[in-house]
Amino acid sequence: MTHASASTLNGEAAPRPSRSARYWLLRGLALALLLASCGYFGYHLWDNLHQLPPIEWGWSAVGVIALAVLGCLTSVPLIALMWQLLLRDQGVKLPYRQALQIIAVSQMGKYLPGNVGHFAGRVLLGSQAGIPAGKTIATMAMETFWVLGISGIFAVAALLFVVNDLHEGLVDTSHPGYLAAVAVTMLIAPFLAVRVVNRLLPGLSRKLGRGQLLAEPRLLTAMSVAGLIAFSFVVLGGVVELLAAELFQHPEIDLLEMVLLFSVSWTAGFLVPGSPGGIGVREAVMIQLMGPAIGLETALGVALVMRLCSMGADALAFGVGLYFRPRQQAPEDTQP
Repeated sequence: MTHASASTLNGEAAPRPSRSARYWLLRGLALALLLASCGYFGYHLWDNLHQLPPIEWGWSAVGVIALAVLGCLTSVPLIALMWQLLLRDQGVKLPYRQALQIIAVSQMGKYLPGNVGHFAGRVLLGSQAGIPAGKTIATMAMETFWVLGISGIFAVAALLFVVNDLHEGLVDTSHPGYLAAVAVTMLIAPFLAVRVVNRLLPGLSRKLGRGQLLAEPRLLTAMSVAGLIAFSFVVLGGVVELLAAELFQHPEIDLLEMVLLFSVSWTAGFLVPGSPGGIGVREAVMIQLMGPAIGLETALGVALVMRLCSMGADALAFGVGLYFRPRQQAPEDTQP
């Protein structure tokens, strides 16, 4: 018997295997990309701080910022509604108010390192409310696939109709086609994934579904969730347009252009691993893409205020969610 085996039998913990070099390389690249993006944003902020368009502080400016915070806050009830619809397809009836409270509290976790805290928080709070963790994980995966699919469609539209006009020659004509294929794949992935897991890994499916096979999402649910995601992007793009036009007094802002460009920026922040809430990445992309349309200084100001409004909305939702946290009751499981 080897020394290692004897140590294990004697109750001593076996040494943990070291993480692979590939893992640390990916972590290092993600950190480098995050730092570079934050540095890019910070550089432009410092270099152009004195050139930011003046804000005429008064009730009008306060009202614009309040509307911007409320606009950012709309994502919380929309996510709660999406989650409720997806859980219903899995046989779980969750009252909307309870779903809203869980989302309001858990969303603040996205600012933790790793950008997965809000997902872990939803699983934990959902489990305390009696929702099977496996069903929460499955519905979050579906939600994420559809978010990437819809944002991919917005990105394709941005590449075709906006980005190449603002950055001449930047877009290869083949790129939108590849991105469109990825977007379509993301949209149909939840249907295929559930079917494959149920057929090839029924044990895993029943484990996730607490003894039941995972259910494929209904087409009506898919269309409803996709519509809510698209509406959320439109609202956030509208906040960008509001800040640029009203707070920084930039005339002739194209709402559709802002919606598409912000969608690309949001997606970049979402995809970069380890970026808490997309901080740094989203702002860097906003400056790069929106600068030619509204001016570098205005784009810098909008990116900064948009981030502050977004964080303020998440903090407000977190506080309200904690204050109104009800006594948890287990949701009904409608499947036999």
